[in-house]
Amino acid sequence: MSRKLSIGACVAAAMLCPAGAAYAQSSVTLYGIVDAGLMYLSRSTPGFNGTATSTKSQVSLTNGGYLPSLWGIKGEEDLGGGMKAIFNLESGFSVGNGGHDSPANNSLFNRLAYVGLKGRFGTLSAGLQYSPFFNAMYDLDPRGVAQFGSVLTPLLDNSLVAAIIMPNAVSYSTPNLGGFEASGLFGLGGVAGSFQNGRSYSLSARYTNGTVLLTTAYLSVNNALNPTLPPEIFPLLLANVRAWTAGGSYKFGSLTAKASFTNFRASEGGQPTTVSSTSTNVNLYSAGADYFVLPQLDVNLGLYYQDDRVNSGDHSLTAALGAQFFLSKRTALYAQVGMVHNTCSADGACLGSGLTVESLGSGVGAMKPIGNPGLPAGTTFGANVGMRMMF
Repeated sequence: MSRKLSIGACVAAAMLCPAGAAYAQSSVTLYGIVDAGLMYLSRSTPGFNGTATSTKSQVSLTNGGYLPSLWGIKGEEDLGGGMKAIFNLESGFSVGNGGHDSPANNSLFNRLAYVGLKGRFGTLSAGLQYSPFFNAMYDLDPRGVAQFGSVLTPLLDNSLVAAIIMPNAVSYSTPNLGGFEASGLFGLGGVAGSFQNGRSYSLSARYTNGTVLLTTAYLSVNNALNPTLPPEIFPLLLANVRAWTAGGSYKFGSLTAKASFTNFRASEGGQPTTVSSTSTNVNLYSAGADYFVLPQLDVNLGLYYQDDRVNSGDHSLTAALGAQFFLSKRTALYAQVGMVHNTCSADGACLGSGLTVESLGSGVGAMKPIGNPGLPAGTTFGANVGMRMMF
């Protein structure tokens, strides 16, 4: 919606409104996604399935079967000269119970909360923001970072939220210069006497001409103890995360093919010996395609292979196929099927990767501090059907 300061309001605040003053246009938009579905898993992850040890099959109502359920408020004000003031506040919620989508972060706005300036110089903003690294991963995922069978699961397995959302951050994105764009973000730890403690940064560069897209990104987080999380939760996160990704896509009419490589290095939970030490090393290879069979029917396929570089023989393969049928621009029905096959190393180390956000794996460190062994060795099958509405 759009609103302009009225003459009546100016009269009421005469001391603040000089005669002849002009008022800039401003707008505030309420937006959101409501997504719910039914999911079947042939084997489920202890700690995520209502039990401590069982890995038996599970049928459940999923919150955000394809996309996360969320709501937000964003706005801008025209300051003149091509410059705008902007803000964005966003929070996730659970369709299943109406509460927050994550018990680990029940902040009022647990996804985005920033304010900034946008103009011909680019965009400068400060607050809780998505990292440039995560935005690059989104660009490179053939499944669009779906909640089921996408790059999102290995991303969370190996970094939890440390690679996705960065608090206390200042970011800058360049304007589009002949198809080239770059972004940088720096998060302040705010720890007295130790600038490196809690420090985070992420950089990305991307080029697209509408047909070809190439992008790369890097992430570095020290002591990833997210200060937006309550004290009983944030010490469980990875202490340090280092990650980089590179890949591209090519568009053939209605079909877009994508491929990428990502490396994750992290330390296993708690306070490390140093603020920069890492002990895990996982390579992630992904490839797939997205194809609009009809204007209202989208089909996509994603393949994801994780290789533990520390524990030889420990690897995981995920494959997922999804279809969305758009009843309108805002409403869609969807169906997804997938499988994940985990192979453990000879000494017992196991990625234990899951198939969905609600069935995460151990990620050789990410979930282990909270006692999650992930899915056992072998193959797990899953299916998900649901409905999504955007506003």
